[in-house]
Amino acid sequence: MDDRYPQLTLSPIEFEHHVRSMLDAMGHSLLGYTSEHREKIKGVDGEYEIDVSARFEFLGMEFLVLVECKHYKNSVKRETLQALYDKMRSVGAQKCALFSTSGFQSGALEYAKVHKIATVKVVDGRSAYFTRSMSTELIEPPPWVHLPLVSGWLIDGNQRAIVSEDHGEFLERFLFYGAATE
Repeated sequence: MDDRYPQLTLSPIEFEHHVRSMLDAMGHSLLGYTSEHREKIKGVDGEYEIDVSARFEFLGMEFLVLVECKHYKNSVKRETLQALYDKMRSVGAQKCALFSTSGFQSGALEYAKVHKIATVKVVDGRSAYFTRSMSTELIEPPPWVHLPLVSGWLIDGNQRAIVSEDHGEFLERFLFYGAATE
């Protein structure tokens, strides 16, 4: 994503709550869907506090998704995704995702692709409007356009898919049904 977009002005806790809201909007149709903020989950090698966890049932099985929220100034490194993947395996979760305000280094994206970890760059909701405009300059959306305060871009290779409380189809498939943005 481009640095010309407005910067998010959220605290780390507000950021985590917005991410949870996005997941809740997608998970409402899943059987037994629940989410927790800052849940402590026991793993085989210790206890982990997870920024957002989501549980649901599908095909008679129970699923756990771990979500880490990184409110960083610099791009997320591969090591951060490796740590999340290790937590996922330790606690027996089936999926994990990392939401970042700063984007991801190329090595992190490569690791995420191999291990099927969802990577989402969270941005000011107006970026969706700017991205669709033909202008190279920022254009303020008209008042009748209702944009979310926070949205994101699911990054899967060279593909991008918007993520917000109203637009989460691709992330929903990625996290809850195992299919990527293809």
